[in-house]
Amino acid sequence: EASEELQKVLEKEGIQVICNSRVISVTNTDTKGSEVQTIEAKLSSGEPIVGNHILVATGRVPNTKNMGLETLGIQIDSTSKGIKVNEKLETDIKGVYAAGDCTGDAQFTHYAGYQGAIAARNILLPLKDAGVLSEVPSTTFTDPEVASFGLTEQKAREEYGEESVSVAYRPLTGVDRAICEGVDAHGFLKIIYKSKNNQILGATIMAPSAGEMISELSVAKDAKLSFDALSKVMHSYPSYSIALQQMAAEVYYEKLKKNRGVYDLLKKAGL
Repeated sequence: EASEELQKVLEKEGIQVICNSRVISVTNTDTKGSEVQTIEAKLSSGEPIVGNHILVATGRVPNTKNMGLETLGIQIDSTSKGIKVNEKLETDIKGVYAAGDCTGDAQFTHYAGYQGAIAARNILLPLKDAGVLSEVPSTTFTDPEVASFGLTEQKAREEYGEESVSVAYRPLTGVDRAICEGVDAHGFLKIIYKSKNNQILGATIMAPSAGEMISELSVAKDAKLSFDALSKVMHSYPSYSIALQQMAAEVYYEKLKKNRGVYDLLKKAGL
């Protein structure tokens, strides 16, 4: 959903996006004496792409070779190629810890920094803290930003069932700040939560300051706040984040409607 919307933004800026295709060869087609380097990449479709620069983004793997880890008895995960650690970041060797990208976990600067701090704390102090997290918020700093954490709508429905999952969705055309700044053409806020108790399961936000807003939802989930509870947390207007309060308020009002019978009885009782 976010990738499709971001593709529209990129294409609007004149960037050609080619999906479902592989680069099978790259050739430097410079002619002798040319001042500008010309590169041609041939795709699996046979289509040539010509340019002056090429960025190869193949990802990263942990660099754990030639460190003598096997000699110490420290195990390497066969899938991620990272150092095996428990939830406290301790390896198979007592007192030896690993943190960050070398563990083969999610590769984010903020996560690596967090794990480094927790590993240091666990080395120096008793009563260890968990350093391996099941959910890590992430942000892609495009324009607009794309941020997410937790389960997507599809994953949530697969895990909890179709009827057990609800979705709050608001396009940027419904966010006053985005309208004021003229950036409401592309983007949205999407929060996934349990239908029964409004527990937050995940979120995806495509908007300016998406990275800031996703942090609020991450804190709310970690604090075990229901999504509708955010309706009672005052946000400044017209910030981007007040859209979260407004969306939560809609869920809160729906909850009030469902419990109307109970409230009528309480009202009659003078409560």
